[in-house]
Amino acid sequence: MANKQGLLGLSALAMGLLASPAALGAGEPGWYVGGSGAFSKLEDADNRSRTEGSVSPGTPGSCTIEIPGVLCVLPQPGDPPVVTPPGPQNSRFTFDDGFAVGLTFGYVFEGGLRPELSLGYAENDIETVELREGFPEQGTFAVDDARYQAIRLLGNLWYDIDLTDFYPYFGGGLGLQQTKLDGAGSADDTTVSYQLGAGVGIPLSDLWTLSVDYRYLVADNPEFQNDQNQPLESEYNNQTLGVGLRYALGTGFGGVDSDGDGVPDRKDRCPNTPKGVTVYADGCPTDQDQDGVPDYQDKCPNTPPGTVVNEVGCPVDSDGDGVPDFKDECPGTPAGVQVSANGCPLDADGDGVPDYLDQCPDSPAGQAVNAQGCPLTDSDGDGVPDNVDKCPDSPKGQPVGPDGCPLDSDGDGIPDYLDECPNTPPGLKVLPDGCAPVGDCRKPRGNEPVDARGCALDKRFILRGVKFELDSDRLTPQAQLILNDVADTLAAYPELKVDVEGHTDSSGTDAYNLGLSERRSISVKTYLTSRGVKDEALRPVGYGEANPIDSNDTEDGRENNRRVEFKVTAG
Repeated sequence: MANKQGLLGLSALAMGLLASPAALGAGEPGWYVGGSGAFSKLEDADNRSRTEGSVSPGTPGSCTIEIPGVLCVLPQPGDPPVVTPPGPQNSRFTFDDGFAVGLTFGYVFEGGLRPELSLGYAENDIETVELREGFPEQGTFAVDDARYQAIRLLGNLWYDIDLTDFYPYFGGGLGLQQTKLDGAGSADDTTVSYQLGAGVGIPLSDLWTLSVDYRYLVADNPEFQNDQNQPLESEYNNQTLGVGLRYALGTGFGGVDSDGDGVPDRKDRCPNTPKGVTVYADGCPTDQDQDGVPDYQDKCPNTPPGTVVNEVGCPVDSDGDGVPDFKDECPGTPAGVQVSANGCPLDADGDGVPDYLDQCPDSPAGQAVNAQGCPLTDSDGDGVPDNVDKCPDSPKGQPVGPDGCPLDSDGDGIPDYLDECPNTPPGLKVLPDGCAPVGDCRKPRGNEPVDARGCALDKRFILRGVKFELDSDRLTPQAQLILNDVADTLAAYPELKVDVEGHTDSSGTDAYNLGLSERRSISVKTYLTSRGVKDEALRPVGYGEANPIDSNDTEDGRENNRRVEFKVTAG
């Protein structure tokens, strides 16, 4: 018993420090000792015991009526002995919250591994006992002056995660525990125990470390003999939350300082600092202006915070205009261009175009200019300046897009103001009037009959732009280019058959105009077949001046009447 009390005395310091992080301030390798106190909580313990068997003596028989000395006429039987066999008993202990203390002795290795030997003591009072199966009286009863006491010796292995300012850890241990049931026979048992734990250590100085940690410990079921010498098998599952303090026994056990800057390698984030350079606590050279260039290399040591610097610590001047980037409002100025104090190229006429790009350096104040600094013009009056207008001759009054070209809502390549089928479905090949010969909807001309959708019933399509030399059936070069596209369109509709209709204005005699229109329709068919269109798909027809679509009293009207049309007859 004296040895047990000695163990209790030794364990007066460190249960919570069983796994505290690396000692020596910032985790420098070396030996350490420590101690702590902890809050201890025991889980409810299920107990198993047995009752002893017993024999109750019987009672002898008697005689109610007897012939003395001869015969018992009416005997009375006695009671036989009663035998009670042994049987199981089950009970449960609940525990009050208790305390734990302990001592540790260990060594910190480079890299974070930390073997340790720990000696600890824990105590929890028994609060209630619940008697269950096998007891003559069952129920839950309060208990006075009974407790579990545990003395344990463990070998632990922990791993410290070095975060410089604090040290999380995790690990576990294995050893022996002597568990004593005091107040119920003063029985004890020694069993194997093991634990898992985690915590965090906070260095207080180069020698002292404060730790806060949690562990879960299990001891193999202790077996006791109570004061009636009856066996009792119990359980031991313990949780602790502790605070501890550890002291480093000294340096020199592997604490290497390769660069001799006074910061051991384990803490040194810059382990190759040149000799004699002033460093911070983490071993890195000082950098007073925080520009990323250490003071011993910095040729511009007072750079404003946040400034981008070069390799010698001076502000960067990317464009070489003499104004550093952190002041330069125009950091991409070409080499050799004169700049103002803010690093931007000079602009003498204030038109927003710098002098080195300004082709009109004396533009009037307030005048809108193009990218070359010259006043803007809009030749076709469509609101898009000539310098960005891709269609500078757009017809007056026609809506245009941002590029200055007339709008083409259905994207078929024919601008809306010329498109007789402005809603052609995507993907259909169209004729020069913007209509697909099949599956499209042409706007009616004049009083033409229409279908329920408002589309012209007559499948006639003007080959806009197909013209001939004066009083001739010879196609103009521009007409040939248009017919090349027409041939491509017809190729997309291989089942299509059309009449190629020639029309003239009213100039000349009827007979002459009829012949001229027939020759012109034949000329169109001949050209198209030369471009791969099937001969049977085209039937030339001349109508002369019989079917005007405009007045013959004006030059524009006569121009409209001199035309070639397709009339779809099949497909």
